[in-house]
Amino acid sequence: MHRERVAIVAVCVLIAVTAVAFGPLVTAFSLDESADTDTGGQDRGSVSIESVGFPETATIEPASYGAANHYVTVPAATVRFHSLTGVPMLVYQLRIEDLGMQLGTVHFLERIEGQTYEATLEPATLARDQLDEEYTGELSVVVIDASGRRMVANRTVAVTTG
Repeated sequence: MHRERVAIVAVCVLIAVTAVAFGPLVTAFSLDESADTDTGGQDRGSVSIESVGFPETATIEPASYGAANHYVTVPAATVRFHSLTGVPMLVYQLRIEDLGMQLGTVHFLERIEGQTYEATLEPATLARDQLDEEYTGELSVVVIDASGRRMVANRTVAVTTG
């Protein structure tokens, strides 16, 4: 009986250590020296944004079939480029401070046809029993390219519940 417990604990510790070592903190630690070279940022390319068209509202709607959670949906933002080279990243985010939530979707700007791009935000679930009729949210578009990370546009929107 004692050996079984030791084996179970050892497996759990091994899984936890692996998850921490190779999970979201892996960017803070480098196991390979080549990961710290300067070429990584240069390969990202660059992007210059001319304008961003945000939606007027976002919605929180109840899930189907009486489930206890809700879905947060945000229409796409239209991003108009001035110039685009390489493969920079674009992050479309929604932050609702009153609910303590922030969600975002990363877009790799590779093989973009034309000068506009529809940045979408993946729907997210919200497990909450009581919701107000409306919240204030902040939509933002962040660019990550060879020159670093910068917010290129943001807007306050009404987030309505259905």
